[in-house]
Amino acid sequence: MANARFVVARAAPFARDPRWNNLVDLRQGMDAGEWRDSNDGLGGGRYPYDINAVLVPAALRSIEAIARAGLLAPYARPADKVLLAQLGAMATTWSTRAPGLFVQTVAPATARAAIGRYAASVGVPPAPALAAIGDRPVRYNAIALDGQGRAVPILHSDDGFALLFGDPSAETLDVAAATIAQPFPAGLMTGIGMLVANPVHADPALQRRFGPEAYHGTVVWSWQQALVAAGLARQLARRDLPAATCTRLAAAQAGLWTAIDAGRSVQSSELWSWRYADGAYRIAPFGASGGDADESNAAQLWSTVYLAVKRPTGPAACTAR
Repeated sequence: MANARFVVARAAPFARDPRWNNLVDLRQGMDAGEWRDSNDGLGGGRYPYDINAVLVPAALRSIEAIARAGLLAPYARPADKVLLAQLGAMATTWSTRAPGLFVQTVAPATARAAIGRYAASVGVPPAPALAAIGDRPVRYNAIALDGQGRAVPILHSDDGFALLFGDPSAETLDVAAATIAQPFPAGLMTGIGMLVANPVHADPALQRRFGPEAYHGTVVWSWQQALVAAGLARQLARRDLPAATCTRLAAAQAGLWTAIDAGRSVQSSELWSWRYADGAYRIAPFGASGGDADESNAAQLWSTVYLAVKRPTGPAACTAR
């Protein structure tokens, strides 16, 4: 019950008045407060996407379900009963109003120019990325909002939380699938894994904080791939999605598992980096370079998640409405 009170208290301001400055922010004086726990992990952001767009509404829905099952009744004070009665409305406000605050749209010409410049700066070919976006606008979810409510323009893997814990709209799923599946630097996908961040649309100063030597930069985290894999499987089990969205999710799932298989030699590591040589991405152990911000744990308990998260063996289950 104490946890429920805490969550509701933090969620209440935005539920009453859904503005960006009522979102859940980092503690004052702290540069981190969720899984991206390095100083540069959120690029100076104060209001993380994963917490606000996904985890707060998911927590409210979970508390509502627990309360509806009567499991909190023995511990609830009279005031708590009033609080618990508001959970459904609070969760609806959060799930419908918070995610949109992070959505970014980049015009086709601007996106293509950004991809060309950034690909040249990091030494990878731009052609696959340019082919993937075509002449369409690029949409993605910013990694965070800064202290003035401005988006921190970093593509990221935290859409995986929405896939695993939410029931996003088809439009939202299309954005997530594109971010996950499109080749870097249009999206997150490389030949050695899915990156956890991509600063292609950021300015050069911010891009330098998200390189392959940064702990939460353009690197691969094993558990994040598992999170996205489990989330895609969950969404593909739905029966209320359009055929085009089902197709995009299935393609993202297939591409992700190809990338996961390509990193089997380092799968139990915490994270790994890359280099581009001889026309392909190559695995580079994180921490092996003198410029790396830290060292990777050679064996990480959460990376054993693949004992439970398996490559699908049958056709995608998603059935269009």
